[in-house]
Amino acid sequence: MLLKQYNIESVNATLVGVSEKTFRKWSMIFIRLLANLSVLDWEKRFEKAPRGTSTFVSLDGTDFRIMEPSAFDPKWYSHKFHGPGLRYEVGICILTGDIVWAHGGLPCGEWPDLRLARDAFIHRLNPGEKALADKGYQDQHYFENPEGDQRKKRILARHETVNGRIKQFCCMKDRFRHALFLHPCFFHAVINLTQLMIANGESMYAIDP
Repeated sequence: MLLKQYNIESVNATLVGVSEKTFRKWSMIFIRLLANLSVLDWEKRFEKAPRGTSTFVSLDGTDFRIMEPSAFDPKWYSHKFHGPGLRYEVGICILTGDIVWAHGGLPCGEWPDLRLARDAFIHRLNPGEKALADKGYQDQHYFENPEGDQRKKRILARHETVNGRIKQFCCMKDRFRHALFLHPCFFHAVINLTQLMIANGESMYAIDP
């Protein structure tokens, strides 16, 4: 309920018939358990890939609104919604549509997409392996860009679908009101639930090899 509706605590506690303290305690226990589940499988990026393939994943960044941490500081600024936010990146298997990678929770203004990818993602790629990404990822050693290729543009468009599913959870769509250090926990709980839904009947649209 806290993830999906993100009501104020008194409303949620009333809806389930417990005290605010009890609701707070048990909701956070379950959110942490969800966040720590081993749902995303990096090795699944190879599924259904034809022999000779070297690009298995598409990668894109996504920003989430937060409360202004202090006096205005440009390091938090997201150009996507012109306010403070945290940035994450999500990797999707090109052929299956499964979410296989999620990383981030860093200030939007300080961490452009390419810097965030260089923080961890590129170190998980095999030698010679690349990811498909938009023009924000200008590094030909690790990324290829669509360059007008319609199939590649269609692959990257799936990220908008995934982002939309993530933001069906109001804790990710609305401005985050909890302590900032909890945001990654909420995010990973939601990304795990989103992948579980993809794996259990709500699959992404297919991309031909």
